[in-house]
Amino acid sequence: MSLEQLESAILELTPEQRQRLAVWFEEHRRELLGYDGDELSEAHEAEILRRRDQAIAHPELLEPWDGTIERVRARLHEFRSQKTPAR
Repeated sequence: MSLEQLESAILELTPEQRQRLAVWFEEHRRELLGYDGDELSEAHEAEILRRRDQAIAHPELLEPWDGTIERVRARLHEFRSQKTPAR
């Protein structure tokens, strides 16, 4: 199977099937990608997996990616405006 055929087949999956594929890929990424350096610590990996599981269990808590940069900039601006310069 070519990469193009594989991509096409993935795009034909239902959202639930794609989610299962993403979870499977994450669980097998070391084996598939041959990571041997710059790996995450066990604590970091556990935190990523915990957050992934929380996102799967509670998708209503997720924020859409669209507008993320603008939201971060607005929050940063708000934070900076609350600080008063020390004189």
